[in-house]
Amino acid sequence: MSVRSLNSLWFVTAITLNALGNSFMVISNLGSAPWTSAAENLDYLLPFSIGVCLIILYFFAVLLSYFMKMKFTMGMIVKIIVLSVIFGGFIDLFLYLHQMVYVPNDIGVRYLYLFIGLNLIAIAICIYFQASSVYLPSDYLLKAFGKLMNNYTIGTMLCTAIPLSIGIGIIIYRQSIVGVGPGTLLFMFGMGFLIDLYNRWIVIHKAPDKVKQTG
Repeated sequence: MSVRSLNSLWFVTAITLNALGNSFMVISNLGSAPWTSAAENLDYLLPFSIGVCLIILYFFAVLLSYFMKMKFTMGMIVKIIVLSVIFGGFIDLFLYLHQMVYVPNDIGVRYLYLFIGLNLIAIAICIYFQASSVYLPSDYLLKAFGKLMNNYTIGTMLCTAIPLSIGIGIIIYRQSIVGVGPGTLLFMFGMGFLIDLYNRWIVIHKAPDKVKQTG
């Protein structure tokens, strides 16, 4: 298998793991990743699924990335949109499968789900930061903040404060806490550490591009 084909396989695996990890956090009902949490609350205001609401939020994330001096070609924008739609669809699919198979009530199992979800997301981000040149909109922001601060831990906290503010605003409006909890805090303060950790363990040799892109 060629290096480029292997990288594509890694990328598909990463997107699947990311969506699966997010679904584990949602099902744990102990707090989701900030962007997913915002989507859970936006689901209350809009007649759409969590996955579709997440896609809507990602459009705004792309705009914010652009204002943070991230350069996008039309081709990249199309790929990002397609990727966002696929990712949102995967989350809805995994949530449906969880509902069909098992939704834990025991607090110990719920924390296990939370732990699994956090680690799956960290592994996924680590993989496609190395194996791909196209990311989810939220990951462009995470990468931008991480590079800006030269530390993914601090970068994650700054980046995730944006969707968290959206979620909290809707929570205040609806007067019901959904999607925000210890899992959200663990994501904000621990995801950067997990990414740095898995970056030491997972090393993927990316296929060189035929034409080097600037920016």
